[in-house]
Amino acid sequence: MSCQTLSDTLLRGISNLYDKTDDYNVKIQVGEDSKMEIFKAHSVILRARSNYFRTAFSSNWAKKEGDFYIFKKPNICKIYKLIFLMFTYVYTGTIVLDTINVENNSIGLLLAADEMNLYELIEHLQQHIIELSNANNSWIAQNGVNLFNSISYRKGVFPKLEELYDEALLLIIQLDNLEMEEIVIWENLIKWGIAKNSILNSDMTIWNIDEYEILKETISPFIQHIRFFQMSPQEYYYKICPLSKLLPKELELSYYIVPDCKMATKALPPRKSQIYDSLILTVNHFNLISYWIDNGHEVLPNPLKYGQYEYNLLLRGSRDGFEPQNFHLKCNNKGATLVIIKLKNSCRMIGGYNPIKWSGSKLFLNSDKSFIFLFSNNLYTSKVILSRVENNASAISDSNSVYQGFGNGDLYIFRKSCKLVSYTTKILDTEYFDFDDYEVFQVIKK
Repeated sequence: MSCQTLSDTLLRGISNLYDKTDDYNVKIQVGEDSKMEIFKAHSVILRARSNYFRTAFSSNWAKKEGDFYIFKKPNICKIYKLIFLMFTYVYTGTIVLDTINVENNSIGLLLAADEMNLYELIEHLQQHIIELSNANNSWIAQNGVNLFNSISYRKGVFPKLEELYDEALLLIIQLDNLEMEEIVIWENLIKWGIAKNSILNSDMTIWNIDEYEILKETISPFIQHIRFFQMSPQEYYYKICPLSKLLPKELELSYYIVPDCKMATKALPPRKSQIYDSLILTVNHFNLISYWIDNGHEVLPNPLKYGQYEYNLLLRGSRDGFEPQNFHLKCNNKGATLVIIKLKNSCRMIGGYNPIKWSGSKLFLNSDKSFIFLFSNNLYTSKVILSRVENNASAISDSNSVYQGFGNGDLYIFRKSCKLVSYTTKILDTEYFDFDDYEVFQVIKK
């Protein structure tokens, strides 16, 4: 009989010992109360396979009740179904990783393996997560933050994953739907770059040029994905300009002085937060509109801090249709509404607020609270026009045809035209426009 055959026979024997739980003297309680599971094991096997258990038994960490050692592990209750796999590995040296159960809990299993000092399993799990990430980008997008939080406090424990960390962080910063203020992304990128280089002092005011170069080299792959032009001029001046040594020379500061200037640098579009299911507006836009509804002036000092209303998506043209009958089917008798129109091949949006309701009455509705407007992706650096109703009697054109909209032609949604009649200011230089899409929201006071 060969050595390999003897080894296989030994492993099968130990595996049978676990499967049949013969002569066990260890009970491991995973989870708590009704969700608690008990796993049975043998102290001699655990000591032989893990430094963690060797220390635990020698120093009496485990509580002993009669002939049994009792381990309580309530902190790993969420992955108790995977404990069986881990103990199979302890007894046999094998584990099946290509299962949905492992894929969905691989980070938790990795942390449990680390806690129990199962070093070979840690190596296998690191490689498994790397392969999983390479094969499925959506996995890292969904689990990246959890992965970062898990390994950042265990520096040097998971070296293979620390390399993956950089790649995953880049993927996350590239996301168009990353729900963070751009300046916060920048500030945390700087903190990450400093933490990644232990030789860098946390106080940047005492840095020399060499230290700036180290940080610049670390964060350079990420710089092109920061939406600098979505920051306010104040944020850029106080938070970005002092660190200009880190930026590429082609990044143009002139944009904040002359917003309409033609740039050689490509300005990335704003991230879509998907707030209120909108594909057009960001949270800043909604907060500004909320401010206007409460009779605020043209520009809101801090649109991030204002949100007095909620918005329920009633209609999206690209989803529900672009005809007046589609509008009335979805939006009639819904109370106050907001109409948003994204102009064709443009970063600009126009729209209006109807504080009453749509019903297709074929009448003009009287209101002193309605308004129409124009703004663009970046509220900070682009032209914003707020036009409030002046002729209250014709504030809303509640037509059931192409003449539906705001005023006596100030903004006709389906005729795609605007002129100055019933409101204070013309919102477009031209009378006619075309649009890519439009959305209508029910406006609800919080």
